[in-house]
Amino acid sequence: MARSLVRLSVAAVAAVAVFGATAPSSGAAGGRGPGAKADANPVLVVGGFHAEQAKLDSLVAYLKDQGFHAESMQLRGTPAGTAAISESAQAVAQKAASMRARQGASRVDVVGHSMGGLAQRHYVKFLGGAAQTGTYVSVGTPEQGDWLGLLCATSHQGCRDLVPGSAFIRRLNAPPPIPPGLPAYHLYSEQGTGEKKPLPGAVNASVQSFCPGRRVEHADEPADKAMQGLIAAALKRRPLATDCSG
Repeated sequence: MARSLVRLSVAAVAAVAVFGATAPSSGAAGGRGPGAKADANPVLVVGGFHAEQAKLDSLVAYLKDQGFHAESMQLRGTPAGTAAISESAQAVAQKAASMRARQGASRVDVVGHSMGGLAQRHYVKFLGGAAQTGTYVSVGTPEQGDWLGLLCATSHQGCRDLVPGSAFIRRLNAPPPIPPGLPAYHLYSEQGTGEKKPLPGAVNASVQSFCPGRRVEHADEPADKAMQGLIAAALKRRPLATDCSG
């Protein structure tokens, strides 16, 4: 997120309209064991601010290999995430409804990276998503906001929403921060910034608590093999574990 926000801030200042792309046991094979159950919920992967589609595609491909039906989506705005996060939450609601209808499923599991986790949490808290979500996973999400939002706050509502203490963040984190009874996970990397703050009501775990010394940059989290293993374990409702060798 940091690199994308810095690029966007520089672009805004220069008035340029072109944007770039952008104590558990260690080593257990939690995401590589038996595949998903035949009746597993479809999985919606929600990208973050200025998400790189190739990295979302990597996670979707991994989840499909694990037996899930998985699809991805980008946030609203150009680049992705610059629209109000509540608008992106509406898009999450629409995509989830479409997936349920097409797959004949009563629920969809959601996996949101970075700002995508904030959009999907707005969906489950305020747009009826709690009753339509099976498992909730945020990856690298700054649950209390991130001051990096200031880099583009003058020009984009999504960035203003991201700033700690914004009206959006305050409302999102008003008790309960996650609907009671919804299985929820907050996964993150120690290399991140705001993402290291926990999400109350969720299982909170860093990839480094399973793979000590592993370096996973924020933008690379969806494509990191160890992080993918943790995501799959969460979606399978198994104890969190992963393979650190990839």
